[in-house]
Amino acid sequence: MRYPSVADESDPSPRPGAPYGHEVRIVNDDIVIGRGALDDKGVSLVNYSLLRFFAERGQCFRHRVRMLFGGSEEPALNDIKWFVRHVGAPHQAIVTDGPFPVNNIQKGLLDVDVALPVGERLSGWHAGSSANTVPAVASIDLAGMDVDEIRGSIDHAGLDADTRRRITVTPSDLAGAGTVTIAAHGISGHASKPGGTINAIALLASVLTRSSLLEGRDAAVASAIAQWAGDPYAGTLGFAFNNAESGPTTSNLGIILPGAEFGVDHEGDRVPSDAIVMHLDIRYAVGQTAESILAAIRRHVEPLGGRLVNMLNDDPYYVPADDPRVELLTDTYNDVVNDAAANTAPARPVAMGGSTHARFIPDALNFGPEFHAEYVPSVDGIVMDSPDCIAPGTGSAHGVDEWVSIRNLRAAFVMYALGLIRLDRHLDGRGWGLFRILVCQGRAVSFGV
Repeated sequence: MRYPSVADESDPSPRPGAPYGHEVRIVNDDIVIGRGALDDKGVSLVNYSLLRFFAERGQCFRHRVRMLFGGSEEPALNDIKWFVRHVGAPHQAIVTDGPFPVNNIQKGLLDVDVALPVGERLSGWHAGSSANTVPAVASIDLAGMDVDEIRGSIDHAGLDADTRRRITVTPSDLAGAGTVTIAAHGISGHASKPGGTINAIALLASVLTRSSLLEGRDAAVASAIAQWAGDPYAGTLGFAFNNAESGPTTSNLGIILPGAEFGVDHEGDRVPSDAIVMHLDIRYAVGQTAESILAAIRRHVEPLGGRLVNMLNDDPYYVPADDPRVELLTDTYNDVVNDAAANTAPARPVAMGGSTHARFIPDALNFGPEFHAEYVPSVDGIVMDSPDCIAPGTGSAHGVDEWVSIRNLRAAFVMYALGLIRLDRHLDGRGWGLFRILVCQGRAVSFGV
């Protein structure tokens, strides 16, 4: 089953494959707002400008430098897999699709599809639009019910004011007379960073359960989904895990679709029409195994008659923090920052839940361009906090209000320029032969060597 990478979360009727927005705004001559502004359109321009800068000034590298743009980073990085398999892996790669100073750990990626048998009301349920995005909107059409009846049930379900505000009940114009659409409006974000998000699927399933609008298998499945989707750290699915190296495991229930639309499972059997399929995007910590996670999921879904119908696993990415190349690029970041703001505390290599092309390029490194207060100390002149024009809890990657600071991109340019020159000399000193720098980016651009 192939899933779309992104979708417009402002669409009140989300569905797989929905188009995504293209509006771009510039605020105060510095903040660019729009999907992909940082991840990764902004840095793609930095990468292009960087190589043009070197070419125009006649910079002579000891090793050949190239820039590669991919078109299939999300969700499976099939572009770089194809490139490495058919063209060959570069001897060295720098990927510019992560946080500064250097990202040396990426969690394992496990995509899991689970089929759950349901009753009539949930059998046609579509929700969510992106496997790696916390869904901001989820809706369901209920036939044979009155708008006022449903509103009354929800009003008497004991919901808090904020939850009730996020629920809308309207007659359905698409599903025919006598059908009511219930929609939940959450807060979107990247699956790897669920903090501050609200999963609309969890919200809708919880409201359906608490308002007693479902019965039998529908009620049981909705109650379970509310718990599973509502816990982004996998405690309710039994595989919560955390360590100092890579942080907590995350689990995002991002898509639900009818079993008949899913097609066949990993064994070639067709998923029955009386089932729905939920898709889990799991980012698991170093030290945890995919096998233990799958076993935990089975223990929770099998009592409901559920089964795993598809799975895709990529093991964690890990480069030791004391690798000389990691130390070189980390020092480059700290040197540039300290030159601009003396006595700033040094930054250290960081772990993240996101995935980049570095995962599938041998010996690849991740170097910026993102400045996050959770990873690096605050620096004058670098914008780390969301600007006033971005609503609290929003502005993250993959959203329509994703943002980037032009000042930040300029700072990244300086770090890349210095880092490439230093790394070129370092690799030459180690006797590495041909050296290639790729700018590998999925949606728009990623930087690689």
